[in-house]
Amino acid sequence: MKKSILFIFSLIYSTYNFSQTANPSVDFSEGNGNPLDRELYSVKKGDLIINPWYGLGTINIFPGNDTLENFKSLYLRPMGVCAEYMFTDEIGIGIDFIYNRQGFSASDPNNIDGMGNLVTYNYIVKSERTRIHLRFNYHFTKDENFDAYLGIGAGNNSRKNSFTSNDPYVTDILDDNELLPFSMRVCLGGRYFITENYGLVGEIGLGGALVRAGLSMKFN
Repeated sequence: MKKSILFIFSLIYSTYNFSQTANPSVDFSEGNGNPLDRELYSVKKGDLIINPWYGLGTINIFPGNDTLENFKSLYLRPMGVCAEYMFTDEIGIGIDFIYNRQGFSASDPNNIDGMGNLVTYNYIVKSERTRIHLRFNYHFTKDENFDAYLGIGAGNNSRKNSFTSNDPYVTDILDDNELLPFSMRVCLGGRYFITENYGLVGEIGLGGALVRAGLSMKFN
């Protein structure tokens, strides 16, 4: 994980230096610059950008259980989609949807019920977390292929727990305490467009996932 973080930071930093060297005359402070240079921007005012993504950097709280049979993890790492509209050449506002799940299914055989019968107890445990953020991105450098940005998002934080079992001696194994209803994300990201409208995106941040990677689709 540390190597992945260092690689992404190095990639963003080296690409930023390259784009600054390749485009020294472009002024990003007012969102204008030379009109010819502006046409070469990878993203600009009026663009709609949609990024489906997959995240890393969370912990599976149910990694396995030696006492249960047919154990199957229901763990899903953070994933989602982020949509952004460019209000200016530098400022984008959008929505960030984040979903992840913890849980497992398993069975416990060779139990004796109250009637003296041999019975297998089955368990399904799930905890699903959903966050929807209003997202603000500041795009601090870009050229015809690359776009680097700082992002901040804030919104709700909800969790739904479920427990299903035919075991009469177990009622629940999840903590029902509610999460804070508010959540945030702060991140550094970069996009590289392979074609005019399709590319790759990566982010490092806090809140949602430590590392994100996905596709970037741009609509003019």
